[in-house]
Amino acid sequence: MRFGPSALKYLIRRRISATQTIQGQTDSSRLGFRLFVHVTVRGPADSLGYPSTLTVDSIVADSGMALPVTINLAAARGLSYSGVVSPSGEIKKSTPSDTVVARGLSQVLTDLRDLYPRIPAGGLTLNAAWTDTTSRTDRAGIFDRVTVTSIATSRAAAIEEVAGAHAVLIEVSALLTYTGTGNQGGQDLNLAGQGKRHVHEYVAVDGRYLGRESTDTTDLEIAVPARGQVISIRQIARSTVQVLP
Repeated sequence: MRFGPSALKYLIRRRISATQTIQGQTDSSRLGFRLFVHVTVRGPADSLGYPSTLTVDSIVADSGMALPVTINLAAARGLSYSGVVSPSGEIKKSTPSDTVVARGLSQVLTDLRDLYPRIPAGGLTLNAAWTDTTSRTDRAGIFDRVTVTSIATSRAAAIEEVAGAHAVLIEVSALLTYTGTGNQGGQDLNLAGQGKRHVHEYVAVDGRYLGRESTDTTDLEIAVPARGQVISIRQIARSTVQVLP
């Protein structure tokens, strides 16, 4: 089984709870939102894969929650990304229609670049197992450079019925490491941390991506050398991707 052409709408739900500790004082925060997107994967494939377009329809905050004021929800409508879906599920050459808007929404659009699961380039077969190591460096908020390295072990565990179709269940366990540097108010910041990710992905036998359920648990430390301070953050993020009619 390989990824193939499709035109689908998805609902991405993401809920994040975080606890921050500094100098013995602890604060908690929550963030929750729904992201509506539609994705078109077109054939025929070229040497890199299938041309694709992902368009944001809307972003809606969960009831009782407010997104950071820096996030412009109205600007998100119609933002699109053009790229190529490789045989292994990687979205390559992803280019936003508006780089300024995309940068401002990076906090809530992190799921889009990794929408599809990684599968063997030669195709997916039941009971297959594989390991992927990826590393990516991006700008994130006050951090000029954040590098996230993932070592993920995956297994095509079963065939299940999802959204009226037979789908391969892919079970994924990943270990994550984080490093980064930044500056706030003229003071240098150093980021370090690690995390774990557990995911259930679903890919239809005809090559359509049908969604996932995932949980990330992350422990981070932000050091402020000029003050001799260390800020500890524990974050739990839960995400689902669901196909819409």
